[in-house]
Amino acid sequence: MTDARRESEKNMGRERSPGWAMSYLLRFFDYFLPDSLCTNPSDLMRGYIIVGLIFANIAICLLIMLGLVYLLELEYNTPIALALNGVCLLGYCVTLVLLKRTENYILCSNLIIAILGSVIVCGVQITGGYLESPILQLLLQIPLLAFLLLGLRSGLFWLGGTLAAGAALYVSAITNVGYIQWLQNEQVTQAMYVMLQFVLVLLVGAALTVYETLNGLLKKELQEEKVKLEHWASHDDLTGIANRFEFFRRLRAGIDEAQERNHKVGVVYIDLDGFKPVNDNHGHHMGDEALKAVAERLQKVLRLSDTTARLGGDEFGLILPGIHVPDDIESIMPKILEAIREPIEVGGVEINVRGSCGVAIFPNHAEDCDDLCRYADTAMYRAKEISDAYLVYKDDMQSQGA
Repeated sequence: MTDARRESEKNMGRERSPGWAMSYLLRFFDYFLPDSLCTNPSDLMRGYIIVGLIFANIAICLLIMLGLVYLLELEYNTPIALALNGVCLLGYCVTLVLLKRTENYILCSNLIIAILGSVIVCGVQITGGYLESPILQLLLQIPLLAFLLLGLRSGLFWLGGTLAAGAALYVSAITNVGYIQWLQNEQVTQAMYVMLQFVLVLLVGAALTVYETLNGLLKKELQEEKVKLEHWASHDDLTGIANRFEFFRRLRAGIDEAQERNHKVGVVYIDLDGFKPVNDNHGHHMGDEALKAVAERLQKVLRLSDTTARLGGDEFGLILPGIHVPDDIESIMPKILEAIREPIEVGGVEINVRGSCGVAIFPNHAEDCDDLCRYADTAMYRAKEISDAYLVYKDDMQSQGA
């Protein structure tokens, strides 16, 4: 099994597929699929559909054979009927082999439909023609399979071919040319008509079941991919916490909510002191591990309602909604500094960093998102002059910076 197939199976959520029976069935289908159909979930689903329909038709062919032998009394015509059914059965088996060897999905799909159509037309012509044959109803399979296997354009082509074949069979019947009647017993004809009605229902039901089941899997996989893409777009690749874009989006939403509820929102900017020597002395891998450790510790210290974000490099941002000033600030900030201060061990190497934090409060310091972040950033740079400390923004910090 190739890496592409393993990846597609992982993406299709094989471990989460609907029921153990379907899981094992799909694994069985894998043996008949070429690797070229496993490069993405859409192609993989098409491969499962064609293999599923082939096996459904094989099972129905075997049931028809049992019916021809044990239920219908065709007498000397039984071998002919079995031969026609056998041609279908052989064609399905050959298609499975061709699919695996040629990796040509379009060819194999058209081959299945062509074999089935040819056998049905022959069956109609030897059982009384268009007006009398009990087999005519099976023509419905052709456009059904074409639409399921090949899509709209090819489905319309085979629909047109089916209509043309039906018209030709009708002309043959009214001109009394090109057909014979091997079913001399009217009871046998009626029995075949009834039996083939059930066969047609089974075929349609099997085709739609295979399609809907696999289509459901594909939709589920696409939804999971959508969720992943949305997560990647709003979260930092390295640490898994919110990224800069998501930080500002959540802050604006938090400010809007705080205005409605007359609450306060705290914004904290954090810069890691002593982080650059980690990269310089131990390499960027160690620095990445340190950033992940800091992000994890910050999340453990904060509430579920709080937001931890990586704003870039070694800078983090926190959103603390619904806080009480100054009690909550005096309670949480020492815990944040302590969490950052705790030594980080990576591969037997101990890494030590410190945090400098700046805090700004909505609406005490500003009611605008950009101003609030600017004030938190200003307070953070004042805290860096002390190191391993936090400062709440004050108006005179701007004049000091000037």
